[in-house]
Amino acid sequence: MSFDPATTTVLDLVAAHPAAEAVFRRYDAKAGCCILCEALFETLPALCARYGLDAEALAHDLSRAIDTETP
Repeated sequence: MSFDPATTTVLDLVAAHPAAEAVFRRYDAKAGCCILCEALFETLPALCARYGLDAEALAHDLSRAIDTETP
């Protein structure tokens, strides 16, 4: 995993890894809102607690997306 899910914010991830945006968009329906609009400054644990998301699954999906980015 190329990021610390405990301390990294949504903004940190999308700024450093464009592929993360698509992952967050896929989780919008589960969260019931646009994550990039409403939770940009949340850490992943805070985001998941606030919207009832599976933190482990989200971190896994983000890691997979980031790993597929071309350097």
